[in-house]
Amino acid sequence: MATTVYDIEEIQLSNGDTLVIKPLTIKHLKKFLAVIKKMDDPSVTEEDQIMEIFVEGAMVCLEQLMPKLAEDKDKFEEIIEVPTLMKILEVAGGLKLNDPNLAVADLVGLN
Repeated sequence: MATTVYDIEEIQLSNGDTLVIKPLTIKHLKKFLAVIKKMDDPSVTEEDQIMEIFVEGAMVCLEQLMPKLAEDKDKFEEIIEVPTLMKILEVAGGLKLNDPNLAVADLVGLN
């Protein structure tokens, strides 16, 4: 029997659908990291700019997990609330937003 070397989390979305979250493949992780790197831009200082980057990053995560939802930003924003967004970023992308070493955590009030 094979051993899984990563955690899988199953969460319920606000519309009742179930999302199974697992770490991204290397191909998708590269795309995800390119999106998250946008936070390094010194002009990104406002909470709404950071939220847009988080949404874009989570949508990259969903390209692998829920492709139809990843294609429709309006639908995504309609059924994904902030705790779910953060869980997607953490589990799929490996981004721990409550890390005290992450400057953006202070900016969006996660620390």
